[in-house]
Amino acid sequence: MADSTKITGSTDREFIHRFNMKVAGNRIPLSGTLDLTRQCNLKCIHCYLGKDCSRSKNDFHEAGTEKWLEIIDEITDAGCLHLLITGGEPLLKKDFLNIYRHAKMNGLLVTVFSNGTCIDDTIIDTFVDLPPQAIEISLYGATEDTFERITGVKGSFQKCIAGIRRLLDHGINLKLKTILMSINRHEFSDIEHYAQELGVKFRFDAALFPCLNGDQSPLDFRIHPEEAVNKEMSNTERRREWQDFYNKMKDSPVSDSLYDCGAGLTAFYIDPHAKMHPCLMAAEPEYDLLHGDFKTGWKEVMPKIISRQKSSDHPCINCKKTSLCGYCPAFFRLENGVEEICSDYLCRIGNERFKAICSYQVEGGI
Repeated sequence: MADSTKITGSTDREFIHRFNMKVAGNRIPLSGTLDLTRQCNLKCIHCYLGKDCSRSKNDFHEAGTEKWLEIIDEITDAGCLHLLITGGEPLLKKDFLNIYRHAKMNGLLVTVFSNGTCIDDTIIDTFVDLPPQAIEISLYGATEDTFERITGVKGSFQKCIAGIRRLLDHGINLKLKTILMSINRHEFSDIEHYAQELGVKFRFDAALFPCLNGDQSPLDFRIHPEEAVNKEMSNTERRREWQDFYNKMKDSPVSDSLYDCGAGLTAFYIDPHAKMHPCLMAAEPEYDLLHGDFKTGWKEVMPKIISRQKSSDHPCINCKKTSLCGYCPAFFRLENGVEEICSDYLCRIGNERFKAICSYQVEGGI
């Protein structure tokens, strides 16, 4: 039995590797994000949508239901398998359930990002009938005071907790996540412990980035990179994951491509106005799906991002730590105005992770 398990595991890994290589080689849009609406019932201080995110905002110019159903058909035909539905708060979108059902009936593996405050009986009934791959809820604090200092809305904490409990009570695959920032740093351990008590997966990120409109105010809530990585490495499983990931990637050749990721290669993002981009943060290239079809945009417009090369003096071109820092030219552009000036914050995060990994290797801690 043990030998059989090893063979199966090895075969599975080889299959996944070959599959991923084939997907990338043929530019199959395997993973997509539909950003259904900018509307939200919270006013989070760090939100990358800034003031564009509001429940009262007129959504007249956002794509309608029929367009979203058409887009889902087109991306399915193009080979999409993994679909993220997000916002704003996507559950506020009129006909969210019709859009969600259509994606599920097309056979897509659907994940939903939500703030958890709008989980009513109708949502639950639909999720029980057509379960999502997962629903990820952002939990910004372990207490009402901290949570609502971030969300800016009284009563939002209890609604979020009630939504979490309701999903779990009905067996929906739930994941929790948080943004680690100066306002909630003191409750990070409690948030993680809460997820552990519930028996759900938990992840976090400290790399706050500017609003898409250029507003830099979210950066005011960043914590020191050393503290962020210390919290990251405080969990044995996360330490092992970073160790294994680095060992796997450290000898990989550094790519000459400016965008060394799946954006425009195997992944895409569609905003509430039905404009397609390589990813959330990459403003260009852009393709208007209100006046064209997905296949044309994917084949003729999105490749423009893949062809872009690093300059010979790019600061990251000879760096062996780019697998640890979260290297992202679109992130750089939001923070610094240009894609080739790397984020000092991300660079420091990468250096701290490298030091931590080397330290544990020497000490035999992993």
